[in-house]
Amino acid sequence: MSKVEVHYFDVRGLGEAIRTLLAYGGEKFEDIRYTDEQWEEFRSSTPFGQLPILVINGKVYSQSNAMARYLGRKYGLAGGSVEEEFEIDQNVDFFTEFRSVSADAYYEEDPEVRSKKIDKLFKDTAPRMLKKLDEIITSNNGYLALGKLTWGDFVFAGIYDYIKYMLQSPDLDVKYPSFKKLVDAVNTIPNVQAFKEKAPKTDV
Repeated sequence: MSKVEVHYFDVRGLGEAIRTLLAYGGEKFEDIRYTDEQWEEFRSSTPFGQLPILVINGKVYSQSNAMARYLGRKYGLAGGSVEEEFEIDQNVDFFTEFRSVSADAYYEEDPEVRSKKIDKLFKDTAPRMLKKLDEIITSNNGYLALGKLTWGDFVFAGIYDYIKYMLQSPDLDVKYPSFKKLVDAVNTIPNVQAFKEKAPKTDV
């Protein structure tokens, strides 16, 4: 039996897709969560100085989407052809781009620059990209790609509350019911639901 560990902060964030994919696959794993202080001590031992990491039998892997893609292939949640895998990657990359531009504005340290970035995010980037995400999910029967459950849905569901937090949009479910439908499709899977019921409760 493989020894599996997930290392991340004590939030859902980028680590949640990895945790829930492992739960979906029925894989037993150690869910290791760090405080900021613990992370600073641990950082130098990671491949790229980033979390999350996935450790399988002592070998360390990094990059959240790469880990999710690997687990998706392992548990039958990837495409059945290179073209289908391409579609999943395309739509996950678009969602990741949206998360990145949102985080870039939210975490900008210069107040003047942050004000400009936030203004552009709220007035242009977010409405445009959220509309496109809604179109993608609606056209795919409530999923991110291929009209069925894939590893990409776990990426979306894992980070969704964090997106709402950065956008200061607790009512995003009301504006885009398709988002909530996708998140619920992942979180109500019995193995995922069982994991979440036992996992530490966090805001994002």
